[in-house]
Amino acid sequence: MRILPGLAVSMLLLAGPAWGQQTARPLDGMSSEQRADYQRLTRSYVDTFRILGRAKACGQSIERFEPFVSEIARRHGEKSELIALAALGFAAGAENRPLGPELEGPATPVPMPCDVIVYMKNLSLPDLPASLVSPQ
Repeated sequence: MRILPGLAVSMLLLAGPAWGQQTARPLDGMSSEQRADYQRLTRSYVDTFRILGRAKACGQSIERFEPFVSEIARRHGEKSELIALAALGFAAGAENRPLGPELEGPATPVPMPCDVIVYMKNLSLPDLPASLVSPQ
């Protein structure tokens, strides 16, 4: 049964270079639909980092903080506010505190139980919506 893990690693290596090659268009000049997609993407980033923070608080760290921050920086730029918002999401998850409706929607998310974190090991960043992909 050692073939399956080897196959999985091979598939990841083959998929690796293609992962995350798109960059986001600048916030300036976005249509209202694009801004709505951007807001949903922002909330998804915050949710993802909230899970990473909760995992750390539960002692089940998912080692993706740095790669995810790097990917956000690559997609949106090194000085993007999304990097700071991701860090806020991480801290909120670790400390079980709300961030407010602008970042979390109308209701603060219920903390994920620690025994569920083990199922989040394959956590990934949300895809960049097609409307936000910068024309090459």
